[in-house]
Amino acid sequence: MNEKKLYETTFVVDGNLEDEAVQAVIEKVKGVITSLGGEIQNVSEQGRKKLAYTIRKATIGFYVHIEFMSEGPLLKELERQYRLNEQVIRFLTIILDKRLLEMRERVLKYGTAPVAVAGQEGEAAVPQPVKA
Repeated sequence: MNEKKLYETTFVVDGNLEDEAVQAVIEKVKGVITSLGGEIQNVSEQGRKKLAYTIRKATIGFYVHIEFMSEGPLLKELERQYRLNEQVIRFLTIILDKRLLEMRERVLKYGTAPVAVAGQEGEAAVPQPVKA
């Protein structure tokens, strides 16, 4: 049996749709996740935003982020459902790794991202002001 991992899926619904139609798309995506054994952790509706370029004749998109725990097989079906739904104009699903989650917790706790310190392996030194 596969280990459950934390995923984040972000999708853009055609912004020209009515609010009820957008909510129906969101509920359908949530239904696909839960029906295949996924556990939804967080849903964040970012709202309507102007797209950087036209996608399928749409200039406005409604952005939605969903974090969920799942095993790998759910992802193929979720992406298949995205492709079949003409109202979803873009989507991306990623695994949230431990480093990203730790950084997110630190930002929420302290309000800033960690700064690289000179001497730590794999990290660049922070530039210091030069005294004349």
